[in-house]
Amino acid sequence: MLQKTGANQVEKVFPEFIKAHPDTKSIVQLKEEELARELKPLGLFNRRARDLKKAAKMILENDNMVPKTKQELKELPGVGEYIANALLCFAFDQPTPIVDSNVGRIIKRFFSFPVKSAPSRDKKLLEYMEELMPRVHFKEFNYALLDFAALRCLPRAPRCDDCPINDHCDYFAKSV
Repeated sequence: MLQKTGANQVEKVFPEFIKAHPDTKSIVQLKEEELARELKPLGLFNRRARDLKKAAKMILENDNMVPKTKQELKELPGVGEYIANALLCFAFDQPTPIVDSNVGRIIKRFFSFPVKSAPSRDKKLLEYMEELMPRVHFKEFNYALLDFAALRCLPRAPRCDDCPINDHCDYFAKSV
């Protein structure tokens, strides 16, 4: 649900959705049109509904087991590098960096690291993030980066002046 959608939007839909559809079987049994209607507030609702229904069916056919490798996860409809890594980290406790445009922006600014236009597909950035990734508290590390991007290192008008790490930031040093 978070794909190309802000957490504040998902927060409004997720609790009722998960209450109404607590398992993959209930999603598979739902008509795609009904699923799309429920996902409409998130945007991309037809694609989300199609992908979610197909993924739920694939999981159900796999003894109701979500794949546990990146390659298998990426075979699910709608699952790319970012979502696969998020699942590996948060659901399967693997120290995997979660790289999206927000994380790419932080790394680009803080380290003057050259980031491609699609950070989640930038192999050099992913390798760099793997080097930075702690082996313990990796979930907290990923959450912290995502929250930092949402609250402080904003795309437009970053809040550099009151940033707690601006003394070490290349972007801030260049702007002063």
